[in-house]
Amino acid sequence: MLVALNFWPALQAQEVRVHTIGDSTMADYVENTTRTRGWGEMLQEFFTPQAQVINYARGGRSSRSFCVEGLWDKVKSNMQPGDYVLIQFAHNDEKEGGKDGDDFRGTAPWTTYKSFLEKYVDETLEKGGVPVFVTPIIRRYFMSDGTISPKGCHDLSVAPDDSTLNYVRVMKHVAREKKVALVDMTQLTKDYAEQLGPEKTIACIYVPTDGTHTQATGAAVYAQLAARQLKRQGILSSYITSETPLVLNPTKLDFGTMYVGDQLTLCFDLTGLALSPVSGTLRLEAPKGMTLSDGPDADRKPVIEIPYTDGKLWNQCFYLHFKPAAAAVVSSGVKVTYGSTTRLLPVTALCKAVSRQTPVTLKPTETVLKSLIEESGGITIEGGNWPADIDESGARYVEVVLVGGAKTINVKQLTLTLNGKVAYRIACARGKDFYPRTDLGENQQAKNGVQQLTFPINMTLQSGGRLHVRLFPWSIEAGSNLYFKVEDWLFKGIEVE
Repeated sequence: MLVALNFWPALQAQEVRVHTIGDSTMADYVENTTRTRGWGEMLQEFFTPQAQVINYARGGRSSRSFCVEGLWDKVKSNMQPGDYVLIQFAHNDEKEGGKDGDDFRGTAPWTTYKSFLEKYVDETLEKGGVPVFVTPIIRRYFMSDGTISPKGCHDLSVAPDDSTLNYVRVMKHVAREKKVALVDMTQLTKDYAEQLGPEKTIACIYVPTDGTHTQATGAAVYAQLAARQLKRQGILSSYITSETPLVLNPTKLDFGTMYVGDQLTLCFDLTGLALSPVSGTLRLEAPKGMTLSDGPDADRKPVIEIPYTDGKLWNQCFYLHFKPAAAAVVSSGVKVTYGSTTRLLPVTALCKAVSRQTPVTLKPTETVLKSLIEESGGITIEGGNWPADIDESGARYVEVVLVGGAKTINVKQLTLTLNGKVAYRIACARGKDFYPRTDLGENQQAKNGVQQLTFPINMTLQSGGRLHVRLFPWSIEAGSNLYFKVEDWLFKGIEVE
């Protein structure tokens, strides 16, 4: 028998949807595997429940590759009249120094980049949607005078008054031509970073290992800047609550389908931007039957209390642990309290009891290389010349396929061996078109030597179903003698009856 456990009120009906398209600076991330967060994944926190933010942004994508890979088709198929589309591209368009690239990422600003921006506008309008341009956030490229360099503002031109390679100027030009609203996030984030200064931006806003991606606090602050500017321009203003004092990411925790005796952990961020009172203690209380910790291996407790000052609590990450003891439909929440304010972070799960569970270990039945070749030294890029990247190329991957057997399998874990100095992101999907995709883990800093990697999955594979898993490799250094091996793919799970 399933027991319903309800502890939080139902969400209000949604009236409008906001689709966000862009690159890694806007994308969603796997919270427990990286410090990187995209501002698009924080944006929902600055909207009322009547608006739904759907983030399609992907790392490594440009205005061109986002379309060529079919991601734009997914957005259009889900778009309804009256929906809004926020469009941010440039970081990866710059890859070839202002030229079109062979891998569909680099674009020439005044030709290819411009034409794809126009395409997004025209096709959004054709679907009855409302396009809004968002210029790209800055890269943390400080000059000696404490200002962000032109390159950090996406202007690759040599002369100060030359707009030939200025991506921001191109987007503004298209906005004027097409009469499209524009949020100048480049200027907003430039002003914010310069006011904060080089040291504080690296400590609180940007990931220490690069000057492009943001941490949780940076993503939350930049999402707030975008929301404020939208409201100032009268765009979605009745749905925006831009002065949100506490930002939670994700905005709900879903354990999915679990079986009695399973143990699962979910991770979430908490960022205090303007807590009241300005000094106090923030209290987190786990739902009944669950525990919390402030690290994956830290002590697990039903309640965690954290002191804060200046109304701020930055870059805090927490873990929610659950081991169901009985079949139940869980609809609960983590209670977050500061001063007289209480928020609930929704938590859901479908817990099932089974008559029989049999542990199984499975190997993939198919392996496919895309834009990669296998030679005697291992796997390398087609053509042999690796570019220096800071994120994945969606058109380059190793894919394996797991096919379900006669009985339902709850796939719990993937293990593999990676040997070679490549950065990577690994993701899975049920469909052969690899959509919708679930990211499992990543490492944005390449490591030498052999790595034994383990990724939790928790996905049910029905009889005859297919699970596609892709490892997207990239090099952080340009070179022509880079090989890697990815072997010993094993899936562990439970066959249930």
